[in-house]
Amino acid sequence: MRVLILDTSGKEGIALGGASIVAANLFNELGKRGIETYYLGYSNGRIGKSPRAFVLRGGRAQATARRMARSGVLNDLAESKFARVMYYIAHSAFGVALGSAAGWVEQVKPDVVIASSIQDYVALKKLRRRLRGAKLVYIEHANASGNYKGALDYNIIGLTFGTGGYAGLEGARRRFFSFFDSIIALNTEQYRNISRYNRDVTIIHSAANIALKRPSAAQVAAARSSAGVRPRDRIVMYLGRLQDEQKNVSALILAVKAIRSDSMKLLIIGNGRSESLYKDMSKGDQRIRIIPGGMTDMEVAAYYSIADLYVLPSLWESFNATIIEAAHFGTGLLLSSKAVNEDMKNRFGRALYTFEPGDVSELKRKIERYFSDGTLRARLRKLSSEIDREYGRKRQMDAYADALERLYRTGRISGQSTS
Repeated sequence: MRVLILDTSGKEGIALGGASIVAANLFNELGKRGIETYYLGYSNGRIGKSPRAFVLRGGRAQATARRMARSGVLNDLAESKFARVMYYIAHSAFGVALGSAAGWVEQVKPDVVIASSIQDYVALKKLRRRLRGAKLVYIEHANASGNYKGALDYNIIGLTFGTGGYAGLEGARRRFFSFFDSIIALNTEQYRNISRYNRDVTIIHSAANIALKRPSAAQVAAARSSAGVRPRDRIVMYLGRLQDEQKNVSALILAVKAIRSDSMKLLIIGNGRSESLYKDMSKGDQRIRIIPGGMTDMEVAAYYSIADLYVLPSLWESFNATIIEAAHFGTGLLLSSKAVNEDMKNRFGRALYTFEPGDVSELKRKIERYFSDGTLRARLRKLSSEIDREYGRKRQMDAYADALERLYRTGRISGQSTS
């Protein structure tokens, strides 16, 4: 079986999201399980040089956008709904410049193509006639099936304006999900929602995106020094995309600023268009540090290792990998109730330490309680160990390999018989 992994969402040199990391992991790991894998997408630092990888080049326009994004020039514009609508309309109309990649795909002759993002839909429309009956699979990283107010919700504009002529939210979902032969959902809620549009759906939970190796003492010391952390400091950490419309890190900043403690330290690690917002909100408070992403796995592991409490304040998540990563390194977890999916709630129930993402006062109180209540800290460290055992990378990759073998053998990814 030949599997082509497509990832046109992670534009070269710009912040790397979880979907791109999973795409790279699939390319690198499925081969160890007897599946011949190929990759088509932008360079993301995890693919390496391989004759089985066709790496797209961003070109001059992309390099310019990258420089502007880093300088903050585009931040205000990127926050605009109108700008996002215009971008996705143009993306739908002109798509990705595939060039000679189309001929390369024809030579590969994949049996299965895995798409990692909504943006891949446009590339697949261009490639479909060259795929000669390959099964098309979509992994629901973007939570396109989630609950949104409407077609103009900021988080769903990529779907409603990026997949063709405007058809409203419901029409765009039907068009998008029915385009694929099979769908991989990350949780039960997604499974139920997607089943309205596509009858071949299975669930594979997320795992950690980084290699889970313990950092050395020197690496931990370097992280402490870089963050300006003193031995007595109590460290709260967030790691991920800096996109406030989803990640809601502004609430975490407000909560920490309201805590009157010189030993409190907030580390915000990542890249994204809300970086300038977070810097403005943090001015005058030396306890808050915003640290650029793009680190090696071991550097990330060192930051997890020095954190006392990991906070994920998101307004929604499909199945966030940073929860699992922080849990592996023994960090206590304080999670937005909207960031915890139904599967995790069913598995761990009331043991989870959560807050309402719109309630800054509750978030402040729960951070303070974590550091004042030794019994709570011990309980949450134990919970982190249980979460780490539940969601392992090997289990995830084995599940992908089994699902793809089933699809190749029976024509369905869900395990139901063909008819």
